[in-house]
Amino acid sequence: MENKTLSRALFGVTVVLFIITFYFFFGMMTNGKPKDYDPQQMGLEMISKDQANEGNYIEIGQAAYDAKLKQIDNHILTGVNYMGIILLIAGAIMIIFLVWGLISTLMIDFKKGVPSLIFSGIAILAFIFAFAMQGDESLGSDMQKANFWAYGLFFVLVPGAAILVIDLVIGIIRGYSK
Repeated sequence: MENKTLSRALFGVTVVLFIITFYFFFGMMTNGKPKDYDPQQMGLEMISKDQANEGNYIEIGQAAYDAKLKQIDNHILTGVNYMGIILLIAGAIMIIFLVWGLISTLMIDFKKGVPSLIFSGIAILAFIFAFAMQGDESLGSDMQKANFWAYGLFFVLVPGAAILVIDLVIGIIRGYSK
């Protein structure tokens, strides 16, 4: 596959993942915040809907409030899990293309493979840095895992995505200028 075609395909995948991620987080943000809900007010609303009476509206309002908080927590947890999956997919694609490009470039022309070797070194350093910065056991294993992936992948993905977009724009400009 030609480099230009590969760059455009990766850019397309990146745009699709960005749109899906933006839509998902916009949906999470519009679900409301816990401070937007009041158990007593929710109970009074249930009285008007004939789901509670004067004697039990506070308990029913508190139960509805707890259910709403649980729903918000589930949306947030789903978003965190979704982003974890997106980061794993992006990291796997990055590693596959990094190794594939490195091997093919080194086999054709070693001098042109030196930047790929440097980027591979940066990726290895990023994961060493991520391992060192993930925190101690007092954070809990979930938080340690989240810190590791956030530090490691963002340290590599953000500059990598910027370089990819810049390279794609330069390629498109050069293509149209000929």
